[in-house]
Amino acid sequence: MKTLQSPRFKDLSQGECADAPIFRKLWDQFDFSLLLTQSGIIKRSGTPSWLLAFLYVVGLIAHCSSVFQTAKLAGKDALLKAMVSVQKITQCALSRFLTAPFAWRTFGKKRVARLQEDADTKLQDGDVVNLDDTLAAHHYAKALPFLCWLYDHARKIHVWGMNLVVLQAVL
Repeated sequence: MKTLQSPRFKDLSQGECADAPIFRKLWDQFDFSLLLTQSGIIKRSGTPSWLLAFLYVVGLIAHCSSVFQTAKLAGKDALLKAMVSVQKITQCALSRFLTAPFAWRTFGKKRVARLQEDADTKLQDGDVVNLDDTLAAHHYAKALPFLCWLYDHARKIHVWGMNLVVLQAVL
């Protein structure tokens, strides 16, 4: 029985990635797929590299703590499923893509150059650039080749993880 005090809501399988279409529009506006290709970041088979990179960033935005969670999110979120069509994204494909020896530095340089071409994202005098690093602990993934034994200054212990370095600009 429905009352104003106890309404019933449908449990929808979407909503975690409501910002994905906005991010996709920005992705296309700044030609990130083209920049990946120009940097030599191309997969030979399976899921296109631009889609794996796009989903990885969507997973970061959605606070996924692993590529497994990102792959799971891509398979369950109705909005993301519609955006990636019928392709099933696996944790293995994401992991292999992120650990492949691609020219990420070249992509980074091309991305910054592309952002400098746009009047809305171009850095100018007085803007602030922030370099931040974050320790992402992976307690149960010691066999992954890109993890290291790192010191967590917040908890004062060593953990298996990776150091994520982020460059932020405030215009």
